[in-house]
Amino acid sequence: MEPEFTEQQSLGGRHRSEQLSLEAAARPATIPGFKVEKLLGQGAFGQVWLGRDLNTSRQVAIKFCMHSSSVNWTLLRQEVKHLVSMSTGRYVVQVLMVGWDSDPPYYVMEYLENGSIGDLIRERGQLSVNETVAILREVADGLAYAHGKGVLHCDLKPANILLDHSSRPRLADFGQSRMTNDQTPSLGTLFFMAPEQADLQATPDVSWDIYALGAIAYSMLVGAPPYRSPEVIEEIDTAGTLPERLKRYQSAILAAPRPRLHYRRRGIDKSLCQIIDRCLAPDPKQRFRNVQEIIGAIDVRNHARVRRPLYLMGVLGPVFLLLLMLLFSNRSISIAMQESLERVQQLSLRGNVQTAKYAKSTMESEIRSLFKLVELEASRSELAELLSDAVLQTEPLLAQMDDAPIDVEGLRKLQQAAAIAALQDYLDLRLKAAISNEGNGSGVAIFNSLFVNERRGTNMGITFANPEEETDSPIGKNFAYRSYFNGQREDGDRNAPSSNYRPTRSPHLSASFRSTSTGKWKLGISAPIWPNANTQSDPPGQSPPVPREPVGVLVLTVNLGDFVLLGDVAAGVTQFTTLVDGRSGNQRGTLLQHPLIASMDKVTMRKSTMPQMDGRQLERLLRSDGIVDYLDPAAEFPGGQDYAGTWIAAMSQVQIPHPVAESTATSNSTPVNSVLPSKNSDLWVLVQEKGETVEAPVTELGKRLQNESYKALGALLLLILVVWLSIFQFGQSLIKSVLRLLGSERVVGSIPHSALEPTVQSDR
Repeated sequence: MEPEFTEQQSLGGRHRSEQLSLEAAARPATIPGFKVEKLLGQGAFGQVWLGRDLNTSRQVAIKFCMHSSSVNWTLLRQEVKHLVSMSTGRYVVQVLMVGWDSDPPYYVMEYLENGSIGDLIRERGQLSVNETVAILREVADGLAYAHGKGVLHCDLKPANILLDHSSRPRLADFGQSRMTNDQTPSLGTLFFMAPEQADLQATPDVSWDIYALGAIAYSMLVGAPPYRSPEVIEEIDTAGTLPERLKRYQSAILAAPRPRLHYRRRGIDKSLCQIIDRCLAPDPKQRFRNVQEIIGAIDVRNHARVRRPLYLMGVLGPVFLLLLMLLFSNRSISIAMQESLERVQQLSLRGNVQTAKYAKSTMESEIRSLFKLVELEASRSELAELLSDAVLQTEPLLAQMDDAPIDVEGLRKLQQAAAIAALQDYLDLRLKAAISNEGNGSGVAIFNSLFVNERRGTNMGITFANPEEETDSPIGKNFAYRSYFNGQREDGDRNAPSSNYRPTRSPHLSASFRSTSTGKWKLGISAPIWPNANTQSDPPGQSPPVPREPVGVLVLTVNLGDFVLLGDVAAGVTQFTTLVDGRSGNQRGTLLQHPLIASMDKVTMRKSTMPQMDGRQLERLLRSDGIVDYLDPAAEFPGGQDYAGTWIAAMSQVQIPHPVAESTATSNSTPVNSVLPSKNSDLWVLVQEKGETVEAPVTELGKRLQNESYKALGALLLLILVVWLSIFQFGQSLIKSVLRLLGSERVVGSIPHSALEPTVQSDR
């Protein structure tokens, strides 16, 4: 323990006194019952020694009053008197024994081994905010106790506040203390002394201790007292007399700006800074009027900080609860929407599956009608006779074509042959007859062309439903490689000799192919032409002779877009039917008919490649009933923006008749239109429906539910806010009422309203 004594000398003199206190010294006297052991410190008026009570072995502090000739015995007796009068309080260092008759005089105090607040500040530099508030509150209690006994300390500073074994503060060194009715001036320690106290004519006042209390709190937070700087110290030290020093000290405080370093402490709050600022006010009228007001302000500040977590919990708790409700509400709505979307998609998918089955059944019905029509027309004896005549008349040219293509002149002769013209006229009549029967409910599609190839594959006659498509006549050209002629699944090598191919012996649906004139995808339905099919009769009981092969093949072509369910579809339609090529090879997945294809003009159609489905996507469609995330390849083509996004799609394979080859027909037999169970074709009907159109009602409902949940939660948040504002206002009124009942109405009235509110931390 190293107590400081009253600052009544220059700072240099004070330093010399501190040095002297550290020098070795002889024990001033022997005290009965005590052992004087160690010098703790030495000041202007005496020494403080560490002693031990021989009866209890308790350590004590013994203060010897040296330099008795210069000691103001009245002041020393007054200090002891004040200490003794406050010996029942735990906030003051206790006096155990007094020896005025000894030489030198002394008094024995309890020894506090943890040193002083000044030691703590020198050791740590700064104390935490919580430590500062705790010490300040207890020092204020001790000071209030002293004031209650009528004692003003008048020299309050960190060195005069000692720490007991529990590190709780005790007031010490009342050498400059005065009674409240005393008129004798008292000087404190520089930078802890109120500016008005620095006057040899000043009258002691409670406000002096209040200023010192603020300076102590400032020192604990900052590490140094307010206003102290090398410039101010030098200004004071250069004064020649004590009155001049006091005047310069007073002027320095009154002229300097208010101290602000405590605002920069991390974790500091505005209420604590305001309490310190009010204690350090240069004008005593602006300070707290008594220590009780400081205690009230500290308590209000502490209560506010204790309540702050409750306020935060009370405010943030409901907000957090609302956020959880919002989170789970959105999650529930999202899950419900997802489940609803999946159900809607599955319902739509099942509907598209049924639509695809219906579409393929409709197409199958049309194809069956075409098979019957072509088979019926091929069985007519007139057709066989006209074809035989045409072949007989042009046989030299046809025979020549077996070795090499005929020249232009030979081709012209073949096309102008009379028998060819007769066959042409016949085909024209039969096509018109078929077209005229289209509206009779038979379901026959609109036709594109009707033509005949003789047994080697050479076209012998053709007629078009649309004359505009008659560009370059195919008569005389060989098409033996085409699947509609040879009955194969795909077209053969067009450069191979025609002798490699044989005419189909049963009705056949060709592979899809593109028209050379329009670029449109077409199908050919063909049937063999047997010689004299309806003119020959079989002798009774005899089997008909077996012909070697058909004399030719009759072919009816149809544009795929002319099928009933594959016609033109207006732009923006959200559900439609398309046709997909299922053949293996490079053309697999090609769209044969699509609204985008139908909208292309003739020039674009001839120059454009056709949209083709991704292989993996096609396999997914083939393996299942359908998918809900189909991507239309037409969306990647110019003008295909209407087909972007996901679609709900289902596919169904078209089946075609499986007729028996007419291997037993004779020239005079009636063609047998026997059809066995259907077989799978390479055509797939695809029905697709816009996903967002199906999902729109569910999505809209989900958005409305979310908006309603936001409104409900917003209203609940507003209600909580109103309730808490009401509770807060009620709480303020309740605090004031309780303090008023406790007789502290004047204290509360002197505290800024902000001190009653929850504080906000500041790093200022």
